[in-house]
Amino acid sequence: MGHFLQSAAWGRLQEARGRTVVVLSGDGWRAQAFVERGRLNSRLYAPYGPELDQESALDPALAALRAEARRLGAAFVRVEPTLTAEGPALGIPGAKLSELGLRRVARVQPEHTQRIDLSRPFDDVLRGMSKSARNLHRNYASKGLSVRMSEDPDDIEQLIRLLGEVTDRTGMHAHSSDYLRLQARTLMPSGDAKMYLVDFEGEVAPVAAALIYDDAERRYYGHAAADTAHRKLSPGGILVSTMIEQAHQNGQGEFDLYGVVPPEIKDHPWSGFSDFKRSFGGTQFDYSGTWELPVKRLSYAVYSWARKLVSERE
Repeated sequence: MGHFLQSAAWGRLQEARGRTVVVLSGDGWRAQAFVERGRLNSRLYAPYGPELDQESALDPALAALRAEARRLGAAFVRVEPTLTAEGPALGIPGAKLSELGLRRVARVQPEHTQRIDLSRPFDDVLRGMSKSARNLHRNYASKGLSVRMSEDPDDIEQLIRLLGEVTDRTGMHAHSSDYLRLQARTLMPSGDAKMYLVDFEGEVAPVAAALIYDDAERRYYGHAAADTAHRKLSPGGILVSTMIEQAHQNGQGEFDLYGVVPPEIKDHPWSGFSDFKRSFGGTQFDYSGTWELPVKRLSYAVYSWARKLVSERE
C-alpha cells in the first residue's frame, strides 16, 4: 500500500478544498494528483507520487501526468516519485530524475521520515524506544495523566488551541485553523483520521493533542502540540507511545512519524523534533524530494523567475 497522501481519503479532502483531483494508473505505476492554482499559473501536484513498482515505470507515469496537466491547462507538473518496493530507499536517484527533464525545487513534503515496524510483539517495539520513552509509557498514569482517542471532529479545537500557544511561544507557522477543521470534518467521520488527547487531573482542558491518519497498513503522526505549563510531564511523548501501542493493537504494520531530518544534521529547525521522534525507535526512510516538469515552458519560466526573485528578497 502506498502513502496516505495518495489515498482516496486524501483525494476527498482535496475535493472538499475545491480542487480538481485526477487518478491515473498504468503498468507498474499509479498516481493521484490535484490542481493547485496560483497567481501566475496552475500546477498538477502528486504528493509522494507517482507511486512506482519499479524505477522503469517512471517514464510512462510522467508522460501521463504531463498529458493530464496539458489537458487541465496547468503550466507544470510537481511530483515526488516514490518506489513502493520494500526497503528504506523510497526515492529515485536525482541523476535519473534530471535526465528526464525534471527540475529539483524546495521540498514540499518531508524528504525523510521515521517508520516503526509494528509486525512484532509490542514488548519488542517498546525495547526499540529510548529508556526515558519506555519509562514514561509505563508510568504516566501514576503522574495523573490519561490518554483518550476521539472520533469527534469538534475536538480539533483542542489541537488548534494548543497549536496557537506554540505559535505564540516559538513563532512556528502552523496550518490554518480552517484547514485543520476541514480535515477533521472530512476525514474523522470515515475513520481515516482520529484525535488523541492527554488529560491531566485537575485541568479542564487537555494538555496535549494530536491528529493522526489511519489506513489498513499504517498510522501517520500528523499534527500535534502540547502546552508549556506541563512540559516536565512530557505529555507529548506519552501521546505518541500510546498512539503507537493502539496502532499495534489495531493490527497496523507500521507507525510513520512523518518527517525528520537525518541525525547528522544538527542545525536544522527540525533537528530537535527529529531527535524526539527517533526516541521511539524505527528506521529512517528516504524519499526523492520535490521535482517539477514544465508543460508550458514560457509560463513555467516566468513562474520560476518570480519564485527566484521572491526567494532573493527573503
